[in-house]
Amino acid sequence: MREIRMESSGLFALGKAAGRARLYILGAECLKAIYTAFTTGVFLTGFLLNAGMDQVQVGLVTSLPLLAGILYPFSPLLLERFRRRKAVLGTARLLYHSLVILCVTLLPGRVPEKSLLWWMAAALLLGNGCNILVASGFPAWHIGFLPEDIRGRFFAVSGIINSVFTALATFGASLLADAAKASGRQTYWMGMIRFAAFGLALAELILLLLPGEPEYPRGSVRGFRLLILPFGNRKFCLTMLPVFAWMAVSTMTLYSANTYLLKDVKVSYVFISVLQAMNIVTTAVIMPFWHRLLLRTSWLQAFQKVFLLFSLYPFLHMMVTESTFVWLLPVTMLVYQAVMAGGTLYFNNMAYLFTPEEDRTAYLSWYLMLVSAGSLCGQGLSTLLLKLWPEDWNMWTVSIAPVQRILLLQGLSALGFGIWFGRVLLRKLET
Repeated sequence: MREIRMESSGLFALGKAAGRARLYILGAECLKAIYTAFTTGVFLTGFLLNAGMDQVQVGLVTSLPLLAGILYPFSPLLLERFRRRKAVLGTARLLYHSLVILCVTLLPGRVPEKSLLWWMAAALLLGNGCNILVASGFPAWHIGFLPEDIRGRFFAVSGIINSVFTALATFGASLLADAAKASGRQTYWMGMIRFAAFGLALAELILLLLPGEPEYPRGSVRGFRLLILPFGNRKFCLTMLPVFAWMAVSTMTLYSANTYLLKDVKVSYVFISVLQAMNIVTTAVIMPFWHRLLLRTSWLQAFQKVFLLFSLYPFLHMMVTESTFVWLLPVTMLVYQAVMAGGTLYFNNMAYLFTPEEDRTAYLSWYLMLVSAGSLCGQGLSTLLLKLWPEDWNMWTVSIAPVQRILLLQGLSALGFGIWFGRVLLRKLET
């Protein structure tokens, strides 16, 4: 930990333009962690339910950002037209926040309840569409301030700091949600919280726009050829396999596991929130280990080990029951947080390993689409299995809940892909 802290002082040197730029990027990530906690997850679900939507409608609304991900490959067709993109990126991001946070907040009570779903869908699709069409622009811009020799350190430091803000924001969001519910004016106060989140989103946008913008090199190809350009880079395409697999596997039980804890195991919100807050300490303690592993191996070798270790989490989680959760759930969450710290660190660089500086937006757009597609695949498979086999399986004296079966599948998938990654894919990528 001390090693990373000493190294970080040079990363954010205020006397250098690059150091200030990295500080702006880190600050934007921290603000994003806060407003994301206030506008997604349980907080968004509660807001939509309180607005009069049922569970099916909530599921549809929350899946729209993932469905909009099909637009990612078209991003370079727009961005490659500009040698300077700050105005385009800023405008699109502002529209995104205005529609997804502000407009969605204002809609309940201002449009007929029977048409609220369609108004919400329109706002979310338009907002996410604006963001997706320029989504690769900010990474392509900011990666210039993170050369390969310091990228690992930056991701390690940002991972630790972001874990603090994410945990505090999540815990704070749960407290605010409970307070809003207890006040009897839940709609009003949850709206106020979302307005505050909009203010934080605007502050994030300002920080994103502060680093100096280079003049981007003119791309070698245009039009349809630009869309398919990444397919000519064999190693980039192979690297996208673990990217897709990681998103599919790691998000497979993102919502169903919590539902299992709340409904089947009867765990309280407070207990879960306290365990989630452990992420601050866990990430701070474990991140130096992941950083040292990176220095001793490579980005790909380290990422492969994360897949193998991640399989421990669902295997442990499926054994959490009403009689074991008091001691087993903390162990399970500790394993999850420790492995996810490494997974996030290595995953963040997968997009850049074999991405040339020229036409970078084309590569990043496909990367972002696969991230979205992987999440949609993992969560979609989980939802499908829950719908097809909603009954418990009774084997002798043991009852296996549907979510427990999905957790088993998640663990086997992570373990199986990790083994294949190490035995087959690594050889193709590192030769």
